[in-house]
Amino acid sequence: MTKSLITKKQVQIEAPVAKVWEVLIAPKYIRQWDDLPQDFGDYYLELGRTIEWTGFSRLTVTTCDPLEKLVLKLYTFKWELPATDYDIAYTYQLTEAESGARLTLEIGDFGVLEDGESYYQTSEEFAAQALEKIKSLAENRV
Repeated sequence: MTKSLITKKQVQIEAPVAKVWEVLIAPKYIRQWDDLPQDFGDYYLELGRTIEWTGFSRLTVTTCDPLEKLVLKLYTFKWELPATDYDIAYTYQLTEAESGARLTLEIGDFGVLEDGESYYQTSEEFAAQALEKIKSLAENRV
């Protein structure tokens, strides 16, 4: 059996769920907490939207439940098998909390990859940094 390599982190955000959602789907905010290809326009993330780094990797929005859940399926072109053979994704789950919102980010499962440990380590770092930046943007947004 393959070892499970899933990053899971969460953060409490003192802002309405709607503000946090905006930070998750609007390119002007995404660019402040994650990379987007230079040729990616100002398209809000929605079901079916694809973000592609030509020749490298692709993220496809497979779930977009406004104010609740955003799932971006990851595929890197150097992986051995076709994209349909992998179920590796970034899952952002939003819930209302006492003083605002709770955002949970789950990334993986990289256990199916030969170099999965490397992807897992990178996703651990990304999740910590991205959640703090998303928190900051949502709480300080006018």
